[in-house]
Parts: sequence; structure tokens; C-alpha cells
Amino acid sequence: MGFVQFTLAVLGLGLEAALILRARQGRYLSHFPFFYSYLSYVFVWTIFTLMFFYFMPQLYPYVYWFSYSMMLLAEFAVLFELSDHIFRPYPGIRRLGQLLTGAVCLAFLLVYIIPALWRHQPSSIAFFELEKRTSLTKVVLIIVLLLVARSFRISFSRNISGMMLGFAIYLAASIANVALAEGLGRARYATIFSLVSPLAYFLALSIWTAALWRYEPVLPNQGNFSRGGDNFSEPLSVQLGRYSSELSRRFRR
Repeated sequence: MGFVQFTLAVLGLGLEAALILRARQGRYLSHFPFFYSYLSYVFVWTIFTLMFFYFMPQLYPYVYWFSYSMMLLAEFAVLFELSDHIFRPYPGIRRLGQLLTGAVCLAFLLVYIIPALWRHQPSSIAFFELEKRTSLTKVVLIIVLLLVARSFRISFSRNISGMMLGFAIYLAASIANVALAEGLGRARYATIFSLVSPLAYFLALSIWTAALWRYEPVLPNQGNFSRGGDNFSEPLSVQLGRYSSELSRRFRR
């Protein structure tokens, strides 16, 4: 671990601690339990991996890859939580968002991720492939959530927008990093590879710190829009509320 990686790890620990303490002080930890659990997990395991790196280096690779693998899985839970918050004001649409999130994850798991695990290849290459595919699945999930929210004209709070932006930047950088490592060769790209992921995560943490420093609840939209070319307009919240109620009735059947 070089000086830059160590510095980014320490700065990241500071931002993670600040985010968690700020949310505790503001009493909104419970509003994003998966996200703050994810941050707490990364915080604790960063300390553990640093300790193993300096005091038990022979075990460091195993500890690092185990903690990183668990982090890849934990990020799916955070995205489920984001989906839940986006559509929270409208129960019917909220269920639709949950179904879409689950469907996208299941489809990519069966068609895209699991086949990569069954291939006969070195463990290091298999892990890179797993990271690339899980990151791509999460990016697709974010895009689907954005498209669905846009189709219903649902606006995001500052918290949700910042969380999604941070994750999108971090995941996109991870995908590009693995793709470049595969294209250029790990030996030639190793130095840059070890820097990109910490830098991208630190950037995501910076965005999350700015976005989550104050809690902003998700509220129904207050804008207006016209229907079917008529001159009649009504609040979008009324339209979404009616559609949400209809979806709720359909899901209960």
C-alpha cells in the first residue's frame, strides 16, 4: 500500500466517521439504515485491513478480498433502499419500484453474473470479472430507477440525488478500471489500477457528505402538467396519488 492509498484510506475514514456522527446527531440514521450500515462496515473493515497490512501482511490479501466481496453485496442492499425512498410517497408505485429492482437484479444474476462464476479461470481474473459484472448490474439498476422516476415525473430529494450520483461515479470508475486492466494487462496497469478505486470511492464519499449533511424527506411532487391535450391541469401529486392507489389495489388482488 503506497502513500497515496494510505492517505485516501485515512481521509475516507474521517469522512465516514463524520457522516455517521452527523446522522446520529441529526437523528436520521434510521431513515437510511442500509446505507449507514454499509458505511459502518467499510469504516470497520478499512481499519482491520490496515492493521493486517502493517502487522500481519501474510493474511492481508485474504482479509482484503473477503471484505471487498462483502462490500460488493452490501451495495445491492443500499440500492434497494434508494429505490424504496424514491417511490415512498406513493405505495403502489413503491411496490412497482421494488419489483423492478428485484427483477433487474435477478435477471442479471442469472444471465450475467452466475455464468462468470462457473468459468474455469484463475481466481484473480474471476474476481475482476465478478467486480465488473456486479458494478455494471448496479449501474443498469440506477439507470432503470432514473427512467421510471422520470416517466412518473418524480423529483429526488438532495439526499437521494447525492447518494445516487456518488454511487454512479464510483461504479462507473470501477467498471472502467477493470476494463482497462483487462485491455492493457494487469502488469502494465497495476499502479494506476490500485489508485482509481480509492480515488473514486473518496469522491463518492465527498458527494455523500455534502448531500447527507442535512436530512431532506422525500415529498410528493407539487408541479402541474396537462392531460391529453386538454386545457385542464391538476397537481401532479393528485395524478400520482390516484395511480399509486390503483397500483395498490392491483397488487392486493
